[in-house]
Amino acid sequence: MSRKPRARKCGTDEARPTLRLRPKPGPGAVYIEELVSAKTGRELRYRNIGEHPLTLAHARGRISNEQFAAGDELRRLFELRARSGRDSTDIAPGTGACADIPFTQSQVDAIRRLGRMRERLKKRDWIILEKLCGEGWPMAEAVRAATVCHRSGVLQRVQEALDELIEARSRRRDGLAIA
Repeated sequence: MSRKPRARKCGTDEARPTLRLRPKPGPGAVYIEELVSAKTGRELRYRNIGEHPLTLAHARGRISNEQFAAGDELRRLFELRARSGRDSTDIAPGTGACADIPFTQSQVDAIRRLGRMRERLKKRDWIILEKLCGEGWPMAEAVRAATVCHRSGVLQRVQEALDELIEARSRRRDGLAIA
C-alpha cells in the first residue's frame, strides 16, 4: 500500500527552493541565505558571515565597502605571510617538523608589503588592524589591545583605523610613499 505524494501548493514555503543539506551551526557560524542567480532568483546558497570579524562587520553594515576592501587586502597579506611553502605531498620519511623550510617569493613580498604598511600607520592603528584583520580577534578585543580606554566607541575606533589604512593605500598608489 503505497500512497501517492501530494502536490505542492504554490503559496507555501515548500515551493521555495532550498538546499538539501543545511549547514550546521557551530562556533563562529552565522549563516545567511542569499540568491545566487540574478536572472531566475531561484538558486539559494548559504554564506558564513561569521567566519571572520571583518566579514561579519561588513555584512551587518558596520563598515563601508571601501573599509572592508582595505581590511580584506590586509587579511590576505597576513594569510600569504603565514602560508608555508610545503603541502601534504612534500612529506619526507623520517623527518619531523623542521625549521629549514625556505620562504616562498609570495611570502617575502607579503612580509615586505606588511612592513611598508606598518611604517605608514600609527602604532595603535596598526595594533588594531593586526589583531582584527590579521589574527581575527573580535573588534572590542582588538581595540582593548591597543588602548586601555578610548573616548569614542569600539566601532568608531575600528572605523578610524580602517580609514587610516585606506589613506595609506592611496598614498602608495599615488607614489607619495617611499617604496
